[in-house]
Amino acid sequence: MNLPTKITVARLVLIPIFILSYCLQSVWKYAFIFTWLIFMVASLTDYVDGHLARKYNLVTNLGKFLDPIADKVLVVAGLFVIVDGGYLPIAYLAMICSVLIMARELIIGLFRQMAALRNFVLAADKLGKIKTASTMFGMSFILFSPPVMSSQYVVFKVFSWIGTVIFVFATVMTIVSGLNYILKNKAILAETKE
Repeated sequence: MNLPTKITVARLVLIPIFILSYCLQSVWKYAFIFTWLIFMVASLTDYVDGHLARKYNLVTNLGKFLDPIADKVLVVAGLFVIVDGGYLPIAYLAMICSVLIMARELIIGLFRQMAALRNFVLAADKLGKIKTASTMFGMSFILFSPPVMSSQYVVFKVFSWIGTVIFVFATVMTIVSGLNYILKNKAILAETKE
């Protein structure tokens, strides 16, 4: 197992620690700092492992398999925390955005499987990268502004609103990039002749 793959595995290991840290917020209100920090480190490993793999030609099949799984599980864990914690200042917005993001990931995941069955290689595109970066960025702002702190300190309220705007933008990019991905590769949906 090379270094980029080890970093990807580390991201997977950080996810249950992230959830545990969130659960500790009911005991200690400042645990949100550790929750935020763990999410930030895990998010940054996504950039680092990909950068190292490409720069030093360390791309492996295991890495290609684990990296998207680690990304999706981290995002889903973050979405669950945001919804459960009532982080967004607008009622039901977190749930609506989370369902849209998870639905897109499920649909594109199935689309990728169809492509693999037909021996198509589907590369990530620029819109997908913008979607991922804005999702992680928005979630980072939101996770640094739990409701208990937002109600007491203006700075956390500001973080909450900035995060919400970025998160809504990320949701729009999620839909746009998903549609773009399917339209660019619509040949996969065409029926094959026996």
